[in-house]
Amino acid sequence: MATYDKGDRVRVTATFKTAGTNTNTVSTCTHRKPSGDNASPAPSVQTGSGTGIYFVDIDLDQIGTHTVKIASTDEVIAAETIELVVEKSVFDHS
Repeated sequence: MATYDKGDRVRVTATFKTAGTNTNTVSTCTHRKPSGDNASPAPSVQTGSGTGIYFVDIDLDQIGTHTVKIASTDEVIAAETIELVVEKSVFDHS
């Protein structure tokens, strides 16, 4: 599993399909920080490079595990969830 540094920005993508075909849908994102709080405001889901492809840019501002979920609530009822691990480095003094 890849690890990240505090302060990194990571692009998380999700692709939603119906019967093997990429499908446009309404998507939302939840970013749960290591503190247990959800990012506020919630990250804005952007349309990616093609039909049914979406992304969010996540700022990793805390050490620990960040959980990001992109959910589709329209044509396709599904979700992509990923965990991003931020490790303390010699540059972190907090």
